[in-house]
Amino acid sequence: MPTYTNWDYVPVLHNFEYTASIPWPGQAVDQLDWILGITSVEQWLLAYAGPKYQRWCWNMGTESYQINVAFRYDKHRILFLLNYS
Repeated sequence: MPTYTNWDYVPVLHNFEYTASIPWPGQAVDQLDWILGITSVEQWLLAYAGPKYQRWCWNMGTESYQINVAFRYDKHRILFLLNYS
């Protein structure tokens, strides 16, 4: 079984006004696919948007088949959407 870094996918209260939703990345062939998707998105966000809770955080979504992220700056939201859309 693969090991993963310590992470949490818990939407939090925030004042970030720029939000984005993307489909879950990866293939839906494995029960752990959502873990791989969250891990890859979080690693990308840390590398390109910056620290969690300072530049971005998980956002409460309305669709269960999408990952929702809120950003402090619009430039990070746009880069995120360009990369994952």
